[in-house]
Amino acid sequence: MKTMNSFNSAIAPSIRVVIGSILFASAFLAANCFAQGDVQQAKTAALEKLSGYYQFPNNVAFVQFKLKDNTLFAKQLWDNKAYQLTQIEETTFESKEEGYKIEFLIDSSGRFTHAKIMGRIMTTKVGFDPKVIKQLSVAQLKRLEGTYSLTDDNSLKIDIRPSANGLTIKQLWDNKEIAFTPRSETFFLNEDGTFPLTFLLNGKEATQVTCFENDVWLKAK
Repeated sequence: MKTMNSFNSAIAPSIRVVIGSILFASAFLAANCFAQGDVQQAKTAALEKLSGYYQFPNNVAFVQFKLKDNTLFAKQLWDNKAYQLTQIEETTFESKEEGYKIEFLIDSSGRFTHAKIMGRIMTTKVGFDPKVIKQLSVAQLKRLEGTYSLTDDNSLKIDIRPSANGLTIKQLWDNKEIAFTPRSETFFLNEDGTFPLTFLLNGKEATQVTCFENDVWLKAK
């Protein structure tokens, strides 16, 4: 019995060391997993801020940046072609296969508002899905109606009126009418999505409308 007690006394410290090592290793691994999880969550949250729809300067083309499985993808809405992006700096990415560079830019408040594509094409982040028709109230449509004159040629005028599905533009020089549906309170597209209208509001009333990229029409007072 004395021998057994001596044996137990001898192995007890060793067992305590082994158990202590196991507990320390477990604690370290758990802490490391939590740390990696926090880093991944922070990375995912940062990438989520880049997600959304961005409008090209011609006002009719859009690209969607979307996070999938912690990877950012770019999708061209005009042909649905998608590009997997690789992060090369904090706010700079490249398409994995083609090497197209995309740089996300922030405004003075720290929000991501633009994406520069291939170093030259500046796109603007919008707060709507250009593929989805938005339902506007009669009051929202009424504030856009009126007669507008082209800034470069005051003899050219268009008449804009609310319709059942959005707006109708009548070209007063040939009486041609074109129907538009809203994507937001100020952005409209024609049926085939090739003719964009962007209204500028001053308070509750529209003051001008831009057709395509830079054809500006002023509303008659």
